[in-house]
Amino acid sequence: MRVQLYRNLKPQYKGKRVWSLKAADGPKKGLVVYVVDGAILKDAKFVVNEKARQYTIKTQRKFVHAWVEGTLVKTFPVGSLAQDTDGNDLAPGKGVKSRIGYNPYTMPKMIREDCVKPVERSPLVVAAPEGVFAKLGTCSNPLQGLAEAAYYDVDGWNG
Repeated sequence: MRVQLYRNLKPQYKGKRVWSLKAADGPKKGLVVYVVDGAILKDAKFVVNEKARQYTIKTQRKFVHAWVEGTLVKTFPVGSLAQDTDGNDLAPGKGVKSRIGYNPYTMPKMIREDCVKPVERSPLVVAAPEGVFAKLGTCSNPLQGLAEAAYYDVDGWNG
């Protein structure tokens, strides 16, 4: 099943920040099918709806406009993971180590934090309480673009 994964806008589940998974195809397309502590997706792409991002900037209100779309591999129910769990904890040995960041007010795309470069696709993505992590190649210049980069943060996802 293809899903769109995004961070819930409010910590409404026992004060925790959780992830929502919306069906991207099939009979439940457009509906939230899971609310989870974490998930693993394969063949993922990172999506930012630019028109909705501009609306978020203009109104200064949170609005879901950024997500990761991919094929759902596994989910981790709410309450099953410690808050410091990261991508390598959920997919050990799979190389899911590059943390993905996003702040709609300063970046038009999601970026990999180790390189401060835009990211568009990944063969494997893990959403964990600590954030989103992707399996990506090594950075040719780890600090390239740092001078131009502004503050980014996974908690800034979706405004």
